[in-house]
Amino acid sequence: MPVSLPRWLVDFILLGPANDRRQLQESPVLGDVWTAFATDPAGTQDLLIEPYRTQTAGRVAAALADRFARIDRHGHLAAGRVPGARQPRSARNIAYLQGIVAARLSFEDLLCAVVPMSDWWARRETRDRIAQVSPERIAATVDALIASARDFEAGKPEPATPNITPLERFVALMGVVVWAADAPSRIGQGRGTRTLRKLGDILKVLTGTAVTERLLPILHGMLEAGEAGPMVWQVSLNRQAAPALEKSVPAVKADAARTLFGVRCDAITWAILDSGIDADHPVFNGPDGCRVRKTLDFSRMRQIVSLDNTDEATLEARVDELLQRDLATEMTREEAKADLRELASDARKGRPVQWEIVERLVTLRCGTPPYGGHGTHVAGIIGGRAPEPDSSFADGMCPEINLLDVRVLSRSAADTEFAVIAALQYLRDLNERHSFITVHGANLSLSIPHDVRNFACGRTPVCNECERLIESGVVVVAAAGNRGYHSYETRDGAYEGYAAFSITDPGNADGVITVGATHRYWPHTYGVSFFSSRGPTGDGRMKPDLVAPGERVQGPLPEEGWGQQDGTSMAAPHVSGAAAMLMARYSELIGQPHRIKQVICASATDLGRERSFQGGGMLDVLRAFQSV
Repeated sequence: MPVSLPRWLVDFILLGPANDRRQLQESPVLGDVWTAFATDPAGTQDLLIEPYRTQTAGRVAAALADRFARIDRHGHLAAGRVPGARQPRSARNIAYLQGIVAARLSFEDLLCAVVPMSDWWARRETRDRIAQVSPERIAATVDALIASARDFEAGKPEPATPNITPLERFVALMGVVVWAADAPSRIGQGRGTRTLRKLGDILKVLTGTAVTERLLPILHGMLEAGEAGPMVWQVSLNRQAAPALEKSVPAVKADAARTLFGVRCDAITWAILDSGIDADHPVFNGPDGCRVRKTLDFSRMRQIVSLDNTDEATLEARVDELLQRDLATEMTREEAKADLRELASDARKGRPVQWEIVERLVTLRCGTPPYGGHGTHVAGIIGGRAPEPDSSFADGMCPEINLLDVRVLSRSAADTEFAVIAALQYLRDLNERHSFITVHGANLSLSIPHDVRNFACGRTPVCNECERLIESGVVVVAAAGNRGYHSYETRDGAYEGYAAFSITDPGNADGVITVGATHRYWPHTYGVSFFSSRGPTGDGRMKPDLVAPGERVQGPLPEEGWGQQDGTSMAAPHVSGAAAMLMARYSELIGQPHRIKQVICASATDLGRERSFQGGGMLDVLRAFQSV
């Protein structure tokens, strides 16, 4: 029966006790992956695999698919030793984008297939030292670590750190997670028998001998795999992404700037990476029809670029799913199959993703219902137009702007970092097709929590992709996150409080304009919203960059609805609108995202709060125009 292990035990085994703890570990398996498998050791996890610097993502994806094909065909390595380890080929769903590979893997898949492809494993000293670790040493190491953990759990003073090397800790943690996947179901004898659930009971029955017995087949499988690297640099979780105007537009003086400077944004296009826009809502109408120029759904991108589409049964199922969607381009079943086959085969041919093919498969008919109301509300703040003179809804920041509906949030497990990265890469490709910029900016009112043990702050896959898009000339605006006040789970129970260093990704990216929240019309009185994530970043940079209205902001909702929503998700589109207005008025700023960020932040109004709370202050569009 699988048992769940807490994060503190993972850290204790891998890094050492709190009073003598290393902050980093050498293996390619990052901390969030260890924690996820410890929580569900017999399950699978959706992972992002970063290629080694000399390898393309397509080549790594193809090599990984070939490796699993051999395992599935011959049943060698340690396949089947861990409960739940064997899974059908399509369940792994290996897919790639520029610089990243995604795959859903079991713990055994990770150890026996991915780790041997890593740069870390390719170093001869790593393999030699693991091969030299005897079963007796593994058992003794586990027993020493578990004895220390039992003392810590019982509240005793932390013992001196045993003389255990980082590599031995890696091997021990592997063994403990493998053991947890098939732990004894009960503890005790006779009437005292009880289900094995509590950590104290788990630590009583967890022995070095039991761990070693289950770990040895895995170690042998890893060593038999040899080294196929260096092909893999590191492995992290494919993190979940989540959503993070009546008086808000005048509060930032956007209406005054429009009037005084005669600004019209009808030549500007802004991408809304969110849950989708209800293009049929009257606030998005323009003189030439709907201003939502295109609807693209990247929430199913994984299935489109999956290498599993070379398998005929998987391909048929994917085509069934694809043709059920309201695609803008009509295509036959054979055309859809040909497109999916070509995308899957590109990895083996060393080709980059063909975005023109992807575009056909993700573009939906304009007016396709969105996944909830979040994206419609965000788009209304940027580009809503009051449908009639006596409407209770005021214009958004840029009532003439063109919008690109880019769907990456669907309230499902598909809402992942991989989908967001795909959308960002598509926008970059779209602009590179011409000698001029067609998409001027992108708004990301979404939040992906950053775990400091995994990546340097601002250097996660999604942050790196935002930086590439910015360097191509696109303004990227992101919500700071709504983790400024939340509950923490400690050994002594839940604790609620304010959180410094709580900026989420992609807001941690240096070039992104990261926006916190304040009150919609009394910002000087109420200051920074209690929920707005605080800076600085984990590596000491000032974030957020500024704040904008994010409390009870009025905006459109699907099916011609209206309503108020809160959060830094609502603050970010005010800044997107300000950036669009600057480019509409001063065309020389187009393609200059760093200059636009400097103008907006330098002209913000100081609210008298800490810089780590408010950044430069509250957005002031009129002052930004006057400063240029």
